[in-house]
Amino acid sequence: MSFDELAYTSHTTTPTVASSPPTVPDPDETLVYHLDIFIFGIILLFALFNAPRAVARFANRSEWFQGHLLRSVTLKRNPRNPRINLNTNSIYLNSDPQNTVLNVDGGSNDSFTAYETIQYIPSRSVPPYSEKGLPPLPRNASPFTTATNQPWHVPMLSSFIHPVAALLSHRVHEGYSVAQVFLMAAYTATIFYVGFYKSNPFTDPMRAGWVAVSQVPFVYAFAAKNNLIGMLLGVGYEKLNYLHRLIGRLMVIGANVHAIGYIYKWSIAGDISKMLAEPYVRWGFVALVSLDLLGFFSTQFVRSKSYNLFFATHVVGLFVTLFPVCYHRPGCTPYVIAACVFYGLDHLARAIKTRIATATLRPIPELGLTRVEIPLINSGWRAGQHVRLRVLSTAMGLWGMTEVHPFTIASVTNTDEGLVLLCKKAGRWTSKMYEMAGTAAYGEQGREVGRTVKVMVEGPYGGVGNTVVSSYSGAMLVCGGSGVTFALSAVQDLVKSGYASNVNAIEVIWSIPDPASLTPMIPLFSSLISQCTAAQLRVSVFYTRAASSSFDGLYLPPGITLAPGRPKLGKLLEGLVTSTITNGGASGVFVGVCGPVTLAGTMATAVRTLDVNLKNVVGGVEVHEEIFGW
Repeated sequence: MSFDELAYTSHTTTPTVASSPPTVPDPDETLVYHLDIFIFGIILLFALFNAPRAVARFANRSEWFQGHLLRSVTLKRNPRNPRINLNTNSIYLNSDPQNTVLNVDGGSNDSFTAYETIQYIPSRSVPPYSEKGLPPLPRNASPFTTATNQPWHVPMLSSFIHPVAALLSHRVHEGYSVAQVFLMAAYTATIFYVGFYKSNPFTDPMRAGWVAVSQVPFVYAFAAKNNLIGMLLGVGYEKLNYLHRLIGRLMVIGANVHAIGYIYKWSIAGDISKMLAEPYVRWGFVALVSLDLLGFFSTQFVRSKSYNLFFATHVVGLFVTLFPVCYHRPGCTPYVIAACVFYGLDHLARAIKTRIATATLRPIPELGLTRVEIPLINSGWRAGQHVRLRVLSTAMGLWGMTEVHPFTIASVTNTDEGLVLLCKKAGRWTSKMYEMAGTAAYGEQGREVGRTVKVMVEGPYGGVGNTVVSSYSGAMLVCGGSGVTFALSAVQDLVKSGYASNVNAIEVIWSIPDPASLTPMIPLFSSLISQCTAAQLRVSVFYTRAASSSFDGLYLPPGITLAPGRPKLGKLLEGLVTSTITNGGASGVFVGVCGPVTLAGTMATAVRTLDVNLKNVVGGVEVHEEIFGW
């Protein structure tokens, strides 16, 4: 063939190739793709609002290495920072009975004895920087610190919009705030809009399936312990778990609408037997049944009655649901791959953040707690964070050795005691650990000296996010029962910060059933009060029931008060805000709550109803919650 013939042939065949119709993308696929982009854009918008607080936090170099990885460091004694004494071997504080601050109503014959509280500790005047004997600020100091090397305070948006913030913080059904309900409603409305936009689920059931699949990456991302979305937003994974549950329910609804729509369509056409014989349809039903079972075993009823059943079905369902989706519709593969990436990165991070160490278990009978001390892990966490603990001992049982439970860290970094956990005896697993700690050897005086075991610790997680507690002018820590661990770590951190903290008034409010629970904590509280020289610290304990024996040998030092009944949080908050303002504070008040949902709701109401003028003068009141049962 000559060159001219070849050119002519090429010229004549070109139109045939060009005339083939181009591949038209599925409009449903395109729509849900844009849906995911829209959701991710909203997440980035929230992250943008959080950016200034993140910058203020990480401008402090010490924050670069705290809150990410547990580790062991060589302790260096710094004369500028007081050493926190966490020794709880002394159960009773042997104060002089003549100087007791408790006034017993001796005329009462009832077993319920009333104790009157002491007056508020006089405000301590904070000496100017030149009188503290501290070295001058280094030349390379961060621009986000003041002349006294105090952290720069960046208030939350709620501090500027008090009426709106008060409305959004209002508690509604099951402890959800108005803000959370609004966010869930907006997310649900968006999903339903995309699902029904120009689409009839009976004639076009494909749309519902694509919408359900498009949420697979988000349901995995919100469930991850090392949550990429949480890192952007500056919150722990447990604060976003309610969105994980919401998206999971929406996926179940979408998948069932998708299947029912096709069954209806095939039944009308008389093709149901033929279509059920198709392999891709069978794979679809496998995915549907797996997702429905996953949804059922994730209900609140199953979680509360049998958490292990919920956990086991969740782990199995993670894989059984994903792979049939890919065989059912190959176009779903990118969404499944994205979910697998989130899942893989999360477990890789978990492996990196896991430590195996030797721990000492000590029972605290008055509190029904097991004290876990891990001296070899003494750095890497922030106040308020928690870890996931696994006890590697056959005394826990074979199944118990595989269980992992979260506990808030009750200590601060760089102490001889290391990482300390206070684990409440509340279930089968924690009861076994308490019993194991109680069977340890005895010392010369017959007191338990602790039992040594191997433990696996994963974390740290959660905490106050990008909030820098020491940047506020006042701090109020409200806790119930074992929630005192959150308050302990926060107060110890503030005491350790000394004059490098803006906080001038600290109030700890602890609600307990029995005054005997206070006894083992008195040495620690007393030590913290005596070492807190840069701020005034008061510990207010309230009990709901008591017997006369609960007060045997109980003597309280100045700064600790004990009173019957439930705390009047509104009045106590107003007193702390007033004291903060009196001491010249205008950088806001931090309120941390750790306890049941009812306690958090009561505290939220107290903050919402506080006088707006006081909020403006003090610089805002911001609440952080650690709620039991997430």
